[in-house]
Amino acid sequence: MKKISLVLIITLILTLILLQPAMAVQVIKCGHGHSTTHPVHLGFEVFKALVELKTDKYTVEIFPASQLGSEAEMAEMCKLGTLQGVMFGRFESMGKQLYTPALPFVFKDYDHVNRVLNGPVGDYLASFTEDNGLKLLGWAHSGFRQLTNNVRPIKSPADLKGLKMRTPPLENILKTIDAFGTSAVSIAYNELYMALKTGVVDGQENPYVNIASEKFYEVQKYCTEVNYIYMPGPFCVGLDWWVSLSAEDQKIIDEAAKVATMYTNYITESTEKAYKQECINQGMEIYEPTDEERQAFIKMVQPVYDFFIEDGASNQMLIELIQNS
Repeated sequence: MKKISLVLIITLILTLILLQPAMAVQVIKCGHGHSTTHPVHLGFEVFKALVELKTDKYTVEIFPASQLGSEAEMAEMCKLGTLQGVMFGRFESMGKQLYTPALPFVFKDYDHVNRVLNGPVGDYLASFTEDNGLKLLGWAHSGFRQLTNNVRPIKSPADLKGLKMRTPPLENILKTIDAFGTSAVSIAYNELYMALKTGVVDGQENPYVNIASEKFYEVQKYCTEVNYIYMPGPFCVGLDWWVSLSAEDQKIIDEAAKVATMYTNYITESTEKAYKQECINQGMEIYEPTDEERQAFIKMVQPVYDFFIEDGASNQMLIELIQNS
């Protein structure tokens, strides 16, 4: 009798458990503007794997290649809560103060970048995103940017005269290209290849990873390795969504984001030479300026600093602090 009662009790308990509605798995949607071979996408794949390994409450969906819209549109989606995460470089959406580490010639190399952005200066700059509806969880590399065109080799700012250069709609890049004395034309990233192919613009600027992954070498003959701007691509999530999470879930998401950006940075740094070599193998002529030639570019960018200082986005002390760190 006791055995029968025990069996009935266990059966009843199991039945009640099975009748309980399954816990809904929450979807974390993340978007970016690059191909699925780009380090940014690979970083998101790490983020997905780590979150889903740590908890069964969430599943991560990744939307590459601007499937959900432009970077500016994805930033607004994060603020509204229809998208949770984005790795991007639209600083007007995050806070104009984040333009400071993306000003021309403030960083020497990746070691310099990592030292600054993974320290107190990086934490200070990240705090401004919260005033704009976002939460910055990690600093990802978008790389040091080079100049390419299909007309002639660029060895000095004077060689840029008369060329139409495509830029993203970012004030730091627009102002710098203007300071170099050439025309800046804003064209969406996903429309750039055809704009170069059809001659709508003569050239563009991007890091080697973008030049190679988007096959710009097919429509650009010349590249100048001037490393004129380093662009961070911070991993941000919507602030309202972030504060709605439990402390435990915030810890899971934060740790996964930091590992993801670390992986993106590792891939970017370790493959840059390979991407450069791919461009060479595909027929692109790459010119490496001498120190003296590069200095001619550097001398022309003080008006860019002045613009951002006057706009309240930065100050000379912070710029010099980064340069000398």
